[in-house]
Amino acid sequence: MIKMANFKQIAEKTAREGVTRRVFSGENSMMVLNTIQAFAQPALHQHPHEQITYILQGECDFTMGDEVIKMKAGDVVLVPPDMPHTLKPTSDETIINFDVFSPIREDYL
Repeated sequence: MIKMANFKQIAEKTAREGVTRRVFSGENSMMVLNTIQAFAQPALHQHPHEQITYILQGECDFTMGDEVIKMKAGDVVLVPPDMPHTLKPTSDETIINFDVFSPIREDYL
């Protein structure tokens, strides 16, 4: 059976003030389209899932462990399981990014 959707038609959920997400999931992997307003400050966190983050729009400082990397549209980074990470917007532009998780994050469903 084919599972298909258009991200524009997936219900947007508020994760926290200034951060929304749209989720598309299979049984073993998940894609999340995030919109992060320039004023939002996502918290440093970690989880047992491998994560790939791809920046579609905006600029940010992406902290992973003790390192900070500057990211902009087109950049992609791999976050290993259990690695503390966060991102901080560095311009007035809204950040739009895709996160891919494996295995899926049950807390996002």
